[in-house]
Amino acid sequence: MNSMIGTIGRIAVLAFALAAAVAAPAFAADVPGAKDYPGIKRFDGSSIVVYKTQKFTHYTLPLGPADDVDSDNKPVFAASKQASGALTRLSYTVPAGISSDDVFENYQNELAAKGYTVLFKADGGAIGRRQDAIFDGIGTQLFGYSPEAAHLLTAELSKDGATVSIALYVTEFEDGYTPQVEVEKGQAIVQLDVIESGTLQDKMVTVTAAEIGRGLSAQGHIALYGIYFDFAKSELKPESKPALDQVAQFLKDDPALKIHVVGHTDNVGGTETNMTLSRARAAAVVAALVKQYGVAAGRLNPAGVGPLAPVAPNDSDEDRAKNRRVELIPQ
Repeated sequence: MNSMIGTIGRIAVLAFALAAAVAAPAFAADVPGAKDYPGIKRFDGSSIVVYKTQKFTHYTLPLGPADDVDSDNKPVFAASKQASGALTRLSYTVPAGISSDDVFENYQNELAAKGYTVLFKADGGAIGRRQDAIFDGIGTQLFGYSPEAAHLLTAELSKDGATVSIALYVTEFEDGYTPQVEVEKGQAIVQLDVIESGTLQDKMVTVTAAEIGRGLSAQGHIALYGIYFDFAKSELKPESKPALDQVAQFLKDDPALKIHVVGHTDNVGGTETNMTLSRARAAAVVAALVKQYGVAAGRLNPAGVGPLAPVAPNDSDEDRAKNRRVELIPQ
């Protein structure tokens, strides 16, 4: 008898569990391997439907509306800023019934609490006539046909010599081809692009003064990857200081040595433009060593070879990053 009661009880529990499972709301899972960017919390209940990372890229941050596109259908902004570094792209769907206004306000509060500075913010038509082209490179048309309820924000956070730049776009889905993405008309959707500057430092560690000496003795030259410039610019970035400190220390340890400071670029852009850029970057390094560290100008010869001496193919962002460097060569 007790055995029968136990069996009936187990059946009842199983039936209740099955009924509860059927009645429970189903939440879409994140795509495999996806995860939130550390420090930026997703809207409650959202799912990551598109996820992509790149070790290094150049990214155009909007500082004004997108009213036109170029020959490659890339948006042309009234004002913009270049950010370079590791890219994380996250596309979220928000549970149905929540407006893009609510989602966008939530993200604004989250970013403000984390110390981000807003660079540009616009809503609806103020984002520009060609806002459909801003996020058309994620593999779907998820964000291409929903301008009315749209909100765009770009912001930055700088700390300890590193910068995190973001582009945030929130709207309500209206139409478009969305393969492998389940989304309903009127459902709020979020695109979050995050660019981390200086991430190459993780892979290409700043060499010490002693390592510079050993490299010159063994190879006759040494590449420095801890010297940073903005895209197509020749002004040294503040995070270059640790590498410059080591170069200055090396020159102090060997006061008779004279060196060539040689700038190298990837092949993005024209050859002559890159030749000029590489020389200007080498000159900026020499100027910093002379003015900030007191190295005699006669010991330093700035030169530039642009894209003419690559150490890797120029067919990926990661390899192009290896070609962008400054080398030291004894005179």
